[in-house]
Amino acid sequence: MHERRQRFWSRLNAATSRRLPKPVPAPAVEQPPEEVLDFLRRLGVAMCRAGDAADRVTVILEDVADAYAARRVSFFVLPTGVFVRIAADPSTRVDFAPGSNDPLRLDQIDALYRLVDDIRQVKPPVREAADRLQAIVTSRPRFGPAATLLGNAILTLGLGLLLNPATTALAAYVVLGALVGALGLLAGRYRWLYPILPVASSFAVTWVAFELAAPLLNTDPLDIVIPSLVTLLPGAALTIATVELSAGSMISGSSRLVYGLQRLLLLTFGIAMGVDLAATPPQADTALRLGAWAPWLGVLVFGLGQYFASSAPRGTLRWLLLVLYLAYAVQAGSGLVLGPLGASFMASAVVVPVAYAVQQLPSGPPVPVTFLPAFWMLVPGALGLQGVTQLVGADALAGLGEFLNALLSIVAIAAGVLVGAGFSERVGRATSTWRGL
Repeated sequence: MHERRQRFWSRLNAATSRRLPKPVPAPAVEQPPEEVLDFLRRLGVAMCRAGDAADRVTVILEDVADAYAARRVSFFVLPTGVFVRIAADPSTRVDFAPGSNDPLRLDQIDALYRLVDDIRQVKPPVREAADRLQAIVTSRPRFGPAATLLGNAILTLGLGLLLNPATTALAAYVVLGALVGALGLLAGRYRWLYPILPVASSFAVTWVAFELAAPLLNTDPLDIVIPSLVTLLPGAALTIATVELSAGSMISGSSRLVYGLQRLLLLTFGIAMGVDLAATPPQADTALRLGAWAPWLGVLVFGLGQYFASSAPRGTLRWLLLVLYLAYAVQAGSGLVLGPLGASFMASAVVVPVAYAVQQLPSGPPVPVTFLPAFWMLVPGALGLQGVTQLVGADALAGLGEFLNALLSIVAIAAGVLVGAGFSERVGRATSTWRGL
């Protein structure tokens, strides 16, 4: 069996080597330890803002340290900060960089991973790399506030077509998506609003849905609320927390898990206030639903919305849509056989290798640029929000069951990510064109 596996990986390496040229990295050149230390801690914070798990950030930082011939380097990575120790003769130095709650946009993530790839292959001087990193984290979005607002409205419409394609609710998705986007832009300009953004957004959306939209549209207002708030759900934080805990990063995983649950509770509190202050009782749902084609259209609309709302880099829309459609197809197809939990596992396990394969193409973007939107489309926290909306509604018992199913869905997605990442890394390191994840 062992010899058979060895023959398989040897044949895979030979096949890929014949088709693609093997990159030859430049030799490592030692840089001033103080400058390398400063760059590593700043790079670690940027990688955390890009949504990477703590163990993956550590691996990338070790690669960068090797590229600059740094000696006796060790890291301690947390979601809120990065510690770096490096040898600086005749002793060692330790420094810390605090983290940030602001996630990077897709164009920033693309530039960041390309910088890491250049360091691995070309090994530019550390000062040049530091200048590029500073330019990346301070860069302005590709699209202005109006395009970002429109993108948020469009992606909310796409999520509505995926989750609840009611004909009369389509206009409400656009309006409420724009409302959430406007509140997000205000929170970005006035930082004191950022901590209360989940409560303010969920309250405003719920009140408008109950008080204005539901009476006009004759639909269940909670069905309008869910797609409008999906972009604020902590599904990514909860799933990455599960991945980190599975990998043994207990401090990082535990803190991220608590953060995700607290954010979900803030959303629930805002929904509960909106329901209590709305004078209009829930309406009977008499809206017509679109056909089975609606979710497939929703994938396209969601991809377009993400492209503008997240400021995706140029030339990535086709790859983004490819990964999104494949993720949804796997989730929908496997769900017919394996059920919702099995579908969540299969979709996440397939998305990572596909995103890696796209990265290997000459025009392919780095893995996170296509993986993160597909990950958000899987909506690991959507069932959880549906559960808490039922908890504050009439069917509390069903809401509790939905909430528990959401936790199992998060575990299933995290397990799929672990399997997909492990397979991609095993295949990638057996080939001659490995660029890393």
